[in-house]
Amino acid sequence: MSRVGEIPRPPIGASEKIVRPLENPAPAALDAQSHSEEGSMGKLASRIAAMSGLEKREVIRRAQRKRRALGPVSLDVALLLLAREQNLEMDQLVEIS
Repeated sequence: MSRVGEIPRPPIGASEKIVRPLENPAPAALDAQSHSEEGSMGKLASRIAAMSGLEKREVIRRAQRKRRALGPVSLDVALLLLAREQNLEMDQLVEIS
């Protein structure tokens, strides 16, 4: 090593492969998914907004944040968890979802 800041790369053998990370999914696929979710969650989000006094945009934002935090959870479940945190009557909301 002639230079201090240079890091040597290990040689790639015949049995080793270079694995490249997947690129982000196409925006059109994400848009289609979000539109279908908006339709199914629209009534539920509206009801939670009306019952809690929050704006619908805020309800959806909080549910999406909860979904990111919890991992593989549907948006409907995240909305129901949000409603539970707001101490809302769950019987009416479970019927909608």
